[in-house]
Amino acid sequence: MQGGNILIRNIIFDIGQVLAEFRWKEYIKELGFTEEINERIAKATVLSSYWNEVDRGVKTMPEIIELCVALDPEIEEEIRLFYKDRSTMVVEFPYAKEFVKQLKEAGYSIYLLSNYGEENFSYVKDIFTFMPYVDGKIISYEVKTIKPEPAIYQALLDTYPILPDESVFLDDRKENIEGAKNFGFHTILFTQPDQAKEELRRMGVRIET
Repeated sequence: MQGGNILIRNIIFDIGQVLAEFRWKEYIKELGFTEEINERIAKATVLSSYWNEVDRGVKTMPEIIELCVALDPEIEEEIRLFYKDRSTMVVEFPYAKEFVKQLKEAGYSIYLLSNYGEENFSYVKDIFTFMPYVDGKIISYEVKTIKPEPAIYQALLDTYPILPDESVFLDDRKENIEGAKNFGFHTILFTQPDQAKEELRRMGVRIET
């Protein structure tokens, strides 16, 4: 687990766009409305400031839905349909299980640090095939804070016996990476699995191609 002067013991994954696809555009399209309505639904939901509140887990879903409806009352019915069943909005990437399994079997501890609302996470927590290889997780709704707010990284450190300089954090968003760097984590800005694996190998992490 030694790479130069780096000793990596822990691999920390974001979920969305790293281990699973957040396919909100496809999900909205599948609702069957016009392109114009689709854009309005998106602006009132996933592209609104209230979507972060879904992940934060302080407001209830009924409260959030009402706030989103208030953004565009003319499409209230469509917005409510969007929120009715989000079970197909996130789909695990085909490579995810093997990626995590390889690292786990190589002796690394695996953690998740992800922004996720309670209902949305309930759809996937029992069907993600990489979950059996995970040693611990901090999901935003559980701790009422979201990346890149410092409190969520602190929650990870407070909950599990890990040291930032022995850990590498993979996330697809630059601001979340910067938040982790502030705590001393090694980081990888994830774009696709081969790139991430190559960067892990440069840190001395043992992972196959």
